[in-house]
Parts: sequence; structure tokens; C-alpha cells
Amino acid sequence: MKFLHAVDIAHVRNFRAISEAYFAETYQRFPHAASRLGLEKFNDQLGANDVATHKAQIKLAEKTLNAVEALPEAAFHGDDWLDRRAFVSMLRTELLESRDLERWRNNPQVHCDTAVDAIFDLLVRYADKVAAILPAIESRLAAIPDFLDAGARCLNKPVPLWTQLAQKACEGAVSFLGEIEETLALQSQNPARTRRLISSACKAFGDYASTIGRRKQGESRGYAIGRANFEYLIRERLGMDLSLPEARANGERLVAHMELLLEQEAAKYGRRSAQEAIEAAARGWLPERPLLEEYKEVTSSLKDQLRSLDIVSLPHGETLKVLPTPAFLRHHFPTAAYNAPPPFSKKQQGIFWVNDLSLLEKSPARKQAEIKQHFGLELTSVHEGYPGHHLQFAVQNRLASKIRRQSAHSIFYEGWTMWCESMAVERKLVKTPVARLLQIHDALWRAHRIVIDCGLHDGSLSYDAACKMLMDGVHFTRARAAGDVNWYTSSPTVPMSYLLGRIEVEKLYRRFVGGEGWTLKQFNDWILSHGAIPWSWIGRVHDQGI
Repeated sequence: MKFLHAVDIAHVRNFRAISEAYFAETYQRFPHAASRLGLEKFNDQLGANDVATHKAQIKLAEKTLNAVEALPEAAFHGDDWLDRRAFVSMLRTELLESRDLERWRNNPQVHCDTAVDAIFDLLVRYADKVAAILPAIESRLAAIPDFLDAGARCLNKPVPLWTQLAQKACEGAVSFLGEIEETLALQSQNPARTRRLISSACKAFGDYASTIGRRKQGESRGYAIGRANFEYLIRERLGMDLSLPEARANGERLVAHMELLLEQEAAKYGRRSAQEAIEAAARGWLPERPLLEEYKEVTSSLKDQLRSLDIVSLPHGETLKVLPTPAFLRHHFPTAAYNAPPPFSKKQQGIFWVNDLSLLEKSPARKQAEIKQHFGLELTSVHEGYPGHHLQFAVQNRLASKIRRQSAHSIFYEGWTMWCESMAVERKLVKTPVARLLQIHDALWRAHRIVIDCGLHDGSLSYDAACKMLMDGVHFTRARAAGDVNWYTSSPTVPMSYLLGRIEVEKLYRRFVGGEGWTLKQFNDWILSHGAIPWSWIGRVHDQGI
């Protein structure tokens, strides 16, 4: 047994060396991605974007996956097993997207989104010290023309929908750069140079939009990845053993169930539909204090209630700042948004941005209309702050595992936030009268996502039919429905992961709290301690003691 143990240790050490080599090379190849992780030495870089670069990364991922799969799974135990499984999943999904589906060849959004996000990310993360980050921003601005030109050369028969969305994204990028030009120029030691760099980047986005529009387009439903690939992602991203038809059947059942719950809850508010009850509550709502102060008060209250109820641990030193959205970002954020600290950043402080557009309005009526867009802000604060995304990232970014600090399985982090919303309503952390109605309505929306996700990617559901399902099922406008469906087309299995994730948490809760007598705090702390990975992997480590 000692010999076997020594051999296992050697396999684990080999795995660590393999994974570290992979990340080191990947960070050098894609420095903008490394920068987002908090590796600040890459802040001023954008990286290459030509065919050779993408092929080299595919070769690296293939070589790395082969090396890791050659290490016996049985040699890995506990956290080491979770790290190995998370890393294997990371490599497999990367290869599916880059080698098999060739998204860098058929999705023009990949290139323009990366370019504008490289600027947007730095501005958001360093919004309070623009002058200090300006040299890095200027360096990236200077690299954008070559980056986009190389990206255009990569494309081959792009999906028409994605081409249209990329062209709109380029228009948005030009608008965004125009909006931040004055802010950057005022902070610059050479304003004329800063303006030239912005002008050159704007022209590059315009040229890219024109170029991709002239390219021969691929199939109109080229976004559909097919049943086999979809089921592969169900296993690798969600950690679930489901066929596509089984997932769709579950979704249809959940739609019917949520519709019934919504009808029952709405009946408490008289002869109104759920939508009418929500709209009536929104009309009668106005915060007692200015919106920013309201968000601060709600966030502070939620944190205090978590301490009082003692249902989850709050890591020592975690902080969440509630701040007004900077003027140059106002038209790029929703009513509120959370910015998590990067996993490797020294400063682990989350930022909860409040976008109060009522401050820009002069008439009382228009001011009130903008304020009412924030109706339900308590649930928003639960989802984004405590005990939702912020708390989850505050714990994850403290993990010893560098691999799982980088893990981003939506079935975990979105399942967790939906679980948090349920806890908040059931334990009365939120005071909004129609909180449960809002929660069920959102769950219905997420149930429809499961059905649509399956239908779009096996080809049984058209784009227009998917939009209509959201318009009829949850009363979305055509524009909002289209925005959702656009995202679904390029993120297979992610849309379905929200509600499925919450259901997986509820199963574990019934087992460990209901069946084995764990406290709620013990349960919540346990699940958060693993990082954003599929729930089934967490359960396997517990059950098998591996």
C-alpha cells in the first residue's frame, strides 16, 4: 500500500506540473484572458489572433488532455480528484468549441467582443483609477486594428445570425469608445495621442463590420451543435447524465409546474394574472431614500441578517462596495451589476454597481419611471451580493486550488444564486410583498430556457419560435426575447443550467439537511467550499470518499 501511495503522489505531482505548464503557455498566448484573472502583468497586452495562434492553442489543449487522461483517475482523491476532473472538463469543452465547432472561424463575435471587452474590462476594474490604468488601455487600443484584421482572416462561412450580431457589436464598440474618449483624454498626458488611438480603433471596428458582411455566409442554423455535442456538454459542463430528449422533457414538466405555482401565488392578489399583480406592485413602489442609498441599506441589511440567522459563513476580510455606475459606463450596464474580484487579484473586493438613470432626468414623471425600473432590488441584491454571487466568489477566490479558482460552471454559480433567492424568500430576508411571485416568475423563465436550449441545438426549434415561446410564456417584448435567444445560440447548455442547478442543490439539501441532520449553515458552507463545479462531482467525492 505504501508503494501504491507513493505512486499516487507521483501521479498527482505530474498532474500539477502538466496543468501549470498549460496555464503558463495559455496566459502568454491569450494575455487578455490572463489579465481578467487578475494577473496584472498582462494588463497592457491583447495578444495575437491569427490562424497559427488558434491552431497552436488547439495543439496545446490536445497534448495536455492526452497527458492528463493517461494518469489513472484512481490515483486521485478528494480535492486532487476534483482538480483533475475540473481540468479535464475545461480542456474537453475548449477543444469542442475551438477544434470541433471552430467558433473562432464561424462566430465573428468572438473577435470583436474580445477586442472591446479588453478595454471595457480594464475600465470597469480600475474605474476609480483611470489615470493609472490608461497606459495599459492605450497599449490595447493600439493593438486592436491588427487584432481585428487577423480575426477577420480567420473567418470561414460564419453563421449569418452571428455576423449580424457582430456588426451590431461593432457599432456598440464605436459608440462605447466615443463615450469614454473625453474621460480618457482628460486623464492623458498626451490627449491628442489618446484620441488618435481611439479613432484608429473605431475605424478598425467599422472595417471589421464591413469585411464580415462581405464574407460568404454559412448555414442559417449553423449555431445548432446537434444532439451528440449537446449531450457531451451536458456531461462536461453540467455534470449530469441526461439525454437531450430527457432534458427537454424535464423542462416541459418544469414549465407546467411553475405555471401552476404562479397561478396559485397570483390568486392571493385577487382576480389578477401574475403579470398584473407584479405590475400593480411595481406601480405602488417607491424607495424611501435615493436609489444608491437604498441599495447600500439593503446590502448591509442582508449581510447583517445572514450573521444573525447564522445560515452561512462570511469569509474574514471579504468586502462588497456599493457604488454608482461611472458616467462613461451608464449606458452599458443594466439597473445593477456585480463585478467580482479576479481570482488571483491581491485585492479581493467585489463591486456592486448601481445604475441610477433617474439622475439624468429632469421631469418628476420620467425620474419616477427610471426609479421603478429597480423594483425588486432586494432580490437583485440577494442574487448579486449576499448571499449570491459575491459571497460565492469571495469563498471560491480563497481556495488553495488554482484550477478551481478558475472554474466557471454555471450550473453551480447560477444554481447557487437561485437557491439563495429561494432561501431569502422563505426566511423572509426580503420584504418585497410580491417577492415569491417574482421568484416563481423568474423560475418559469428559466424553465422555458431548458426547452429552448434543447430545441435550438437539435434543430427542432427555429429562432422565431424560440422568441415566441418567451413572449407568450413570460411576456417578454420581442426585443428582450431576441436578446435572450441570441445568447442561447452561442452558449449551449448554459441557459438550462440555472434552474437545473437550483434543483440539484435542493436534492442535496433534502439529503443532507433533511435526511442526515446537517444544519443549513453546515450545508451552505460545505457546498461553497468546492468552487464552481458541477454538483454531481461534489456528491461523488463525499459519497465515495475518493
